[in-house]
Formats: sequence, C-alpha cells, structure tokens
Amino acid sequence: MPIIKRLFILLIVFLPLLGCDPLVPPPTAEVIIVSPLPSDTPTPPPTDTPTITPTVTSTPDATITPTPFPCDTEDGEMLAFDDFRSAIAGENLRYRVYIPPCYLETQKRYPYVILLHGQGSNELQWDRIGAADTLEQGYRLGVLPPMILVMPYTGSIGNRNPGPTADSIYEDVVLEELIPAIERDFCTINSRDYRAIGGISRGGFWAYSIGLRHPDLFGALGGHSAVFDENNAPAAYNPLDLALNVSFLEEVSPRMYLDNAASDPAGRGLELFSSRLSSRGIPHTYIIHPLGDHSDDYWTLHVSDYLTFYGRNWPRDVGDLPSCLEPSP
Repeated sequence: MPIIKRLFILLIVFLPLLGCDPLVPPPTAEVIIVSPLPSDTPTPPPTDTPTITPTVTSTPDATITPTPFPCDTEDGEMLAFDDFRSAIAGENLRYRVYIPPCYLETQKRYPYVILLHGQGSNELQWDRIGAADTLEQGYRLGVLPPMILVMPYTGSIGNRNPGPTADSIYEDVVLEELIPAIERDFCTINSRDYRAIGGISRGGFWAYSIGLRHPDLFGALGGHSAVFDENNAPAAYNPLDLALNVSFLEEVSPRMYLDNAASDPAGRGLELFSSRLSSRGIPHTYIIHPLGDHSDDYWTLHVSDYLTFYGRNWPRDVGDLPSCLEPSP
C-alpha cells in the first residue's frame, strides 16, 4: 500500500477522535477498523445506478459448507403481528418475525435478534435493506447461522426520550411486553448469549441504552449509524454516560459493534462513545466506512456484516441447536 494511502487511513482513524473528548486517549487500532479507501484510478463515466442487492460476505479463511435442509423448502417465512396493543405505550406496536427454513420441522430452539428501525421509519425498514433475504442466502451457503429476526415498530413511544418524569419508556415495552411475547410464541433459546439487540439510527440508541442497562439479557449489541447525543437522555439511560459509568463493562461486557459512514453526522457521537470505551480497555468493534451516508442504501450494503456479527458465536448447523421439546437451557 502506498505510504500516502497509509497516512490517509491513519488520519481518518485518529484525527476525529482526538477532538472528541480531551479527557480520554484515542482508541487503539484494534478498535477502529476502516474499510479500504476507494481506488486511485480515474472515475469512469457515470452510468445508471443499479438496484442494490445485499450479498453475504465471508472471511477468507471461512470454509463454506452449504447447509442441508431437513424439509422440502429453502425459504424462511415472515410473520406479521399487526395487532399488538401495548398497555405500556397505549398504542399498537405491531411487529414482524422472520423464522428460518424448516422452523417447524426441526423442532429446535433458535437464537434471536431484535432489530430496531430508525426514526421516521417503521418495522419494514429491515425488510427494505434485505435482512431476511441476506440471512437466507448466508444460511444456504453455510456462512450465517439460522436465527429468528424480530422487527418491531417502535411507535411514538420510541421517539420520546427517557427522563426522570417519564411514566414509561420504550425499554419497558421491549423488556416487559415484546420479549415475553416472543419467548412465549416461538421456540427460542432464552439466555443472554443467544439473544441480541441492535438498531439503525434512533433504533441504535435504544439498542445500546437497553443493552448496556441490562447486560444479563443481551450477549450482543449493534448500533448502525446509531445516534448518540449528550442531551437526549439522562445519564442513567444515555449510552455516552453509560460508557463511562457502567461498572460491569470492564469485567463482563456484551459483544459490541458500531459503524457509520465517514460523512454521517452520527459519527461524532459514535467516535466519542468508542473513545470512552477504549479509555477503559473495553473491547468493541467500531467501523468507519469511507463511502455512504445516513440512508437505507448505506445499511443495505452492510446488512450482511451486521448479521455476521450477531450470529458469530451461534451454531451454523441446526442439528446443534437445543430441542424445542425441552426447556430452554
């Protein structure tokens, strides 16, 4: 790699972080991962922009073994729960659940991830960026494990910031209504290491606020262009404060993943959050992609990375999952 390009990468990684928080050092190189810079070759003439199709990527050393299916279909199923009246929120917080191929036939318990949408969007956002299609493709290729995806609509309560005078917050909906409903109606592995939560933009704020406050419930947290702001929540709920104050993180922390495009204004809060974790020696992955913005197009390009992160420690072979006929381990 030319020396100029190497210096450019170092500047991208460290210069923004030096101004984030004067009280903490910049994160180590293991924390920030920057995607390769664009080629130095001349830009070709503009052409019509093709429709973005999510694809699954695998690490170079991964052995791709197609997954055999125990039934006659290779397709999962998307189930819509359009009537889910929340007593906490006082509104209909419908949700969608993707179940993997042969879910009924296997009679197995599956890990699951709750995927929260961004502000101004709804539970269809993860459909639009290709989450289910990408998961199925990865499952067929043997590079992604079978899992259940839960995609709730956060409603108006999801747009209200938590505060000392709030009667209820979206965290209560997730913990007291959504999770009990999912684990009652589906064969899930109901333990921390097989339950994850992540979100886009505003959904990323909730994923980290909830996950950092309840490490006993979630083994992995994802924030994709997550919006962390110093003024949008009291310290007890704000990920920026929790990064400094939550004592358990130094000993038993969930796996954490964060990403944004370099031009995304949300990057400032994510850089600050990452630098605060790094100052305490808390492992996490934070990726800055040089291209893209705060949009569905950006998240579509990286949805396979998100699913790979959530399922990294989960069995790829459905035969290794626990039986649904037995209590969850």
